[in-house]
Amino acid sequence: MSELNRHGHIERARILLKQKRYKDAEQHAAAVLQTNPNDADALQIIGHCRLDNNQYAEALKLFEHCLAIEPEEDYVHYLLAFAHYRNKSSYAAEGFLDSAIRLNPYASAYYGLYAYIYLDKNEYNEALQKANQGLAVNAHDLACLNARSQALFRLKNKEAAFDTIKEALSIDPDDDFTHTNFGWHFMEAGKHKQAREHFRQALRINPNNNRARLGYKESLKANLLPYRWMLMFSLWLSAKSKKARWAVIIVILASVQVLSKVSTAAGFGKVAYVFIALYILFVVFSWVGTSIANMVLLFSSEGKYVLTKTEKYIAAVVAVCLVGALAAGIFGGQLAVIKDGYQYVVSFILITLTLPVSRFEHFEKLKSHRAVFIFTIALITLGVLSAAGILIWGAADNFVLAASAYLIGLVVYTWSYSFVK
Repeated sequence: MSELNRHGHIERARILLKQKRYKDAEQHAAAVLQTNPNDADALQIIGHCRLDNNQYAEALKLFEHCLAIEPEEDYVHYLLAFAHYRNKSSYAAEGFLDSAIRLNPYASAYYGLYAYIYLDKNEYNEALQKANQGLAVNAHDLACLNARSQALFRLKNKEAAFDTIKEALSIDPDDDFTHTNFGWHFMEAGKHKQAREHFRQALRINPNNNRARLGYKESLKANLLPYRWMLMFSLWLSAKSKKARWAVIIVILASVQVLSKVSTAAGFGKVAYVFIALYILFVVFSWVGTSIANMVLLFSSEGKYVLTKTEKYIAAVVAVCLVGALAAGIFGGQLAVIKDGYQYVVSFILITLTLPVSRFEHFEKLKSHRAVFIFTIALITLGVLSAAGILIWGAADNFVLAASAYLIGLVVYTWSYSFVK
């Protein structure tokens, strides 16, 4: 292949890569490799394609091949760092970034990636320092500006954070990554309507931006006030270190117990029940809030278009459980076979079934925990059979026993929740 033809294939492949036409980009790069299997440019392009398609092992193998060809090429070290970062291996990513910066300290993108590694570790001062280093090299680097904005936001300097993200947007108003970050800034500030506009803009520019799609979906769910509170708490908690998150959870639990005891000791026993009830509602909604919000979205004009098929199915089942619980509580007592208030047992079973049902929104994650997966199926089956049995045949010993087993299983099940959440 002549140098002119090679250059034409490489340039065409790069254009196709930017357009996210990965299959076509790989074909042009492969044409170059047929003549020269060690062409570093072609290998990098195919590696980029594999990386963008989450084929991390193949991308790393291709970039390592490039490194063997060009061991002193700083950009190859950066590509390996980026691949390891995407593969959740920050330690390896840092090592290759150190090498890339040593070989070329004047590439702002290298500092931007370093800043994002620190952001993922909740080390915000270090992230800000790296972003500023990159901006000292190139004041218009969008990755560094976005990283700087996120670090400042986490460090409670919100005014400077918004100024920085606005600067990034003024440099490139059509950058979907910047619009997405702007949206999440607004989400954390409790301004879900403004956030929605930026997520919508990001998706207009890049319909495949999954982070923007998630943000858009969350901004719609935030119309439901209890979910908005839970989302704000979740976003606030996620910005803390792992130790701080555990400390917050322990403080909340301890505070409920202390307030309950103080209220009881002071002769306000009913107040203690209120604290306990609020805590239970908070815990339960943290389990099933997403499914309930999806149920509300299912019947909205916009929401039904952003939910996945799985989310729609789960939302529909949750709706059936809640409507069934309401119907059992109101009309169950009129059935001849129902005595001694057992309609409320059925109602309780149907309400609590939303907990194991909601787990199926994360089906792949649930399935990877085989024991919990089997437990989930068994608990749902037991709950449905016991509720149906009581409604059809009344409080027969077998169905009362099944309902009791379900309630015991439900208590045990809540302890397993943290494993797959």
